[in-house]
Amino acid sequence: MKKQIPWDLLISHLKKDTTEQEEQTLTEWRSSGENESVYQEIVSLWDSILTGSASYHPDTSYYWEQMRARMEAGKTKKTFTLPAHTVRIAAAAVIILFLSVFSSYFITKRYYQPSESVQTYSALNGKSQMRLPDGTTVWLNIGSTLTYKTTFLKDRQVLLDGEALFDVQKDPRHPFVVAAGEVKIHVLGTQFNVEAYAKKESIRVALLNGKISVYALEQMLNMEPGEIVTFDKKTFQLTKAQNDVHFEAFWANNSYTFNAQPLSNICKYLERWYNIRIDLDPAIADSQAYTFTITNEPLETILQIMSRINPIQYSFEEDNRVIITNVSP
Repeated sequence: MKKQIPWDLLISHLKKDTTEQEEQTLTEWRSSGENESVYQEIVSLWDSILTGSASYHPDTSYYWEQMRARMEAGKTKKTFTLPAHTVRIAAAAVIILFLSVFSSYFITKRYYQPSESVQTYSALNGKSQMRLPDGTTVWLNIGSTLTYKTTFLKDRQVLLDGEALFDVQKDPRHPFVVAAGEVKIHVLGTQFNVEAYAKKESIRVALLNGKISVYALEQMLNMEPGEIVTFDKKTFQLTKAQNDVHFEAFWANNSYTFNAQPLSNICKYLERWYNIRIDLDPAIADSQAYTFTITNEPLETILQIMSRINPIQYSFEEDNRVIITNVSP
């Protein structure tokens, strides 16, 4: 061979990994008519093999046979030919080139494709309502996040961090799955509430209507309307009991009215509505009654209204806690 073929430069060129200076060097090498013919032969072979390869073939001899056959066939069709020993060297080099470039292509295609995009909804500063692509309605409580992939319509799986009330669109072919901490909930079509805050000691699932199955570790419980399943993060136990499921989900309403209710009952509801802990002085727990409606007002506004109805004093603590006591005489 009169002139050496710059294989490293050709490989970088086909991988589209050359610098401007390298491209200039390749252009200078191709300025010779003989080198240009070699370049076009190699690029033509490379393009035809790459186009015909729908998937990666791990046997290198497979590509050797393709390269040898095509280069031999090319002798009868082109005016430019290479000596036999050059054909063998060129074919071997192109196989290396092919495997180098195609392995990069294969790895990128298989392992470095952009990951499935995800949709994330957060209710960091207040409650919010959203509708999933299948028609399912979700209410997110304060400090909660819901995530699902763009393949949602095929697998209907969501990841919950926090609390949400689900009204699931029925689709027997695609069960709805909620992953919340250590718990997974399998659904066909129903309404249920899930409370799964990372900092709380338990995960609670309340079923309002329909049927669902709750899984945790190696445990499974089927639920009927009116039941609450609790997963204890300390004991890793899954338990079920009848309880007030409407209280569990009432926080998702647009408003709620108290009619002559004692402070003990009101504080229980305010804790759910605002996702906060309230420490109430037992001395005033049942001694005073209140009538008012809550909507989307800040908790401090509600406490101010309550203090005008019947004098109380309150303080906000740093650990997401409110202390309510009687007014000092």
